[in-house]
Amino acid sequence: MTNVSMLRQAALPCLLAALSACTPVRAPLVAYTCEGGVRLDVRFERNHALLSLPGGGEARLAQQASGSGFWYAGAGHQLRGRGQALQWTVGQAQPLACLVVGP
Repeated sequence: MTNVSMLRQAALPCLLAALSACTPVRAPLVAYTCEGGVRLDVRFERNHALLSLPGGGEARLAQQASGSGFWYAGAGHQLRGRGQALQWTVGQAQPLACLVVGP
């Protein structure tokens, strides 16, 4: 075994230990205020959105193809929007208009 091979073999456990200590970083929570004073919290991840429901619980919505803006759907919910605004629809109900909370 060459010195380079021995070095690689010795470094592998250290590398694996370092990687196992990594903690995945969650996407930031975006807070919205909707019509009727309803608060909606959403985490926009790579190809889905995690919706914290006002009454408790969470829904995972898959990203959908959108001509412009964004669109997520799943578990009976839809989020459609652009920029600081979105519309949240539950089932067949009328969509609620929502705006990002904060500066």
